[in-house]
Parts: sequence; C-alpha cells; structure tokens
Amino acid sequence: MITKQLHIFIQYPIKETVTLQYEETMQRVLHAMNQMGANDYHWTKAGSEEGAAYYRESFFLPTESHYFAMKALRGSQQSNVFHELSQYIDTEAGAVEYIGLKISS
Repeated sequence: MITKQLHIFIQYPIKETVTLQYEETMQRVLHAMNQMGANDYHWTKAGSEEGAAYYRESFFLPTESHYFAMKALRGSQQSNVFHELSQYIDTEAGAVEYIGLKISS
C-alpha cells in the first residue's frame, strides 16, 4: 500500500525583542501541532538579520487535508496559541513561508 504523507517546512522572521516570549509560546505550539496530527516536529533558529531572528519548523502531516487545515488555522485568530505566535512575527522583515513535500513509501 502506498501512503503519501507530507514533510512540511515553515520559516518566518521573529522580532528579536520578543524571542524569549516566542520560544515560550512554541511549547504550546508544539502541543497544538501534535493535536493536529504533526509528528517528528522540530523547530530551530536559522539565523539573524537586521533585527529579526529567523526560525524554521519541520514536521510530517499524514495528508494534504491536514496541511490545508493546519495552514488555515495558523493564519486565523480562532486559536489563541497561533494568534499569539502571529504577534511575534516580524512582517516587515519577511513573510511566513510554507513548503510541503509529498513523501511516498
């Protein structure tokens, strides 16, 4: 049987003045992502540039439907944790970037 899961990568800039609050919020994001079916979840600081710290998230989702639901929820104000996360993103430094790769096994 062939199953297709998605390996998702998200990158975004965080205002350097709020990185500690961001990192505390990421503990709740990890829990929320696990509730949405994400597995093998990792997030790391990718670097800094002009007052912004760039972070990356990497995880697997079981289906494309999970991806579209996750992306919609992260972009809305329905979830307190994702709304809080969005307050730390430095939109002047760059946008949130999503990349999804289909994995067949």
